[in-house]
Order: sequence, then structure tokens, then C-alpha cells
Amino acid sequence: MDSGLKGEHVLITGASGGIGQAIAKQFDEEESCLSLHYNKNKESILKFSSELRSKYTLFQGDLSSESSTNKLFHESVSTYGRIDHLIVNHGIWPELDVPAHEMTLEQWDNTIAINLRAAFMCSKHFLQNLETFPEDCASIVYIGSTAGIFGEAGHVDYSVSKAGLYGLMLSLKNEIIYLASRGRVNLVAPGWTISPMTEQFMDDHKSIRDALQTMPLRKLARPEDIASVVVFLSSNKLAGHISGQVITVAGGMEGRKLFEPREIDIDRI
Repeated sequence: MDSGLKGEHVLITGASGGIGQAIAKQFDEEESCLSLHYNKNKESILKFSSELRSKYTLFQGDLSSESSTNKLFHESVSTYGRIDHLIVNHGIWPELDVPAHEMTLEQWDNTIAINLRAAFMCSKHFLQNLETFPEDCASIVYIGSTAGIFGEAGHVDYSVSKAGLYGLMLSLKNEIIYLASRGRVNLVAPGWTISPMTEQFMDDHKSIRDALQTMPLRKLARPEDIASVVVFLSSNKLAGHISGQVITVAGGMEGRKLFEPREIDIDRI
């Protein structure tokens, strides 16, 4: 099916991670023009990007810094012109469980700065790009999390940062149309996803079984599951009348257990 994304300029933040790479790969298959952002995982993105067939450029930057974010967008536009689609995928998940009453303000501020403030700054610069290059169509897709829907004990900083993307999305879907009349903004909320970031938890069968008990599909997502939805939402041909929506990619996850532990087959996750 023709997505209409051939030759479109797509900027993906956090493109060095598992989900970011899967997103970049699928846009590459659509023959889009890619601006791929990374911060620290240079070796990973160099190895991955060497396999891409479409035009791409790598950009390094700490998106918690406004000057770094400004540089990313300036160089991206200078390289490929108008940015047609923004995928806000970067983020951190502090590994240690820290209850709110023990969490330091430093940890809170750092998570919010990277996951939410940086998302706002990227959105701001993307919208300025649309003002400079007025056309009808454009899109933003945020990568949120089920933690922003259900919450996550021990990770209030992360869940709040992802829940904040929901308010950002709902507000900007009403603003973008003044800069691009057919502009759209949506959010994808992955649940448990097998990726390099989560590999260390794959041996924790109890936690996985607990999670799978809440999912009708009783399996974990792969990065490709997330990427397919992102590409779909970015396409004006396929999703041109979808804006302001949260698409949860979590196997039908609910905030309650649907299965008994004996009904979960860990070997089929």
C-alpha cells in the first residue's frame, strides 16, 4: 500500500534505541528522507544506519539543552529542507524503584527535562519549521507509555513525564492546523516491549507473568509493532483524518488481571 511518505523528511529523536531503530527502518522502507538523532549510543546508530537505503543524516545532541535542540533542527532543515514529520521517541527510564517520598528532586527534574521538556522544545522548533515552510500536511507522533495511562509505582517521574505528553498532544493538535491546515498530532503508548533497554528484565519471569496476566494477547510487543503504528499515523494517505488520538500498543492491556499464572506460557511471549 502506498503510504505517500516517499521523499518526505522525517526527524526521529532517540533513533539509536531499539524502538527508534525500528521506526527508522520502516520509514527507510517507505523511502523517506531521514534525520536521525542520537545522544550517547553512537556505535549502535552507526552500525544500524549503514544498512539504510534511503537518504539519512545522523545528528548528535542532548535534547534537555535548548541550544542543542535548536542546533538539531537548524542543521536538519539546512540538510534536507522542511521537516514534514516529527517523531518524538527519545526518553529515559530510571531503573531503580524509588517511591515518591524518597525520590530526589534531582532525579525528578532530570526525567522531566529529558522526557517532557525536551519533547516540548522539539515540538516548538518543529512548528517554527512549519511556519517557515507553509504547506498543508505535517504530523507529530509522540512515543508515550502505558505508564502514562496506568501509572507506575516506583517510577512516578517517568509516568508523569509520559502522561504530560498527552496534554501536549491534545493542545498542539489544535494549534498545528494554523501552520499546516491538514497537520495532525497523535501519541503511541507502548506497553511491555522487548528491546535492548528491557533485555535485562527478560529473565524476571514473575514480573513478565504478572504483566501478561493483564493482556488478552498474552505476549510482549516487539519494536516493529510500535514502528508500524508510527508510520501509519505519519502518513497523510493512510491516517489523514486521525488527530488527537492515543494508540495503545500493549496487547489489550488493562489495569486488572485477566488470567491466572498457570494460563501464561512464558515461552510464547
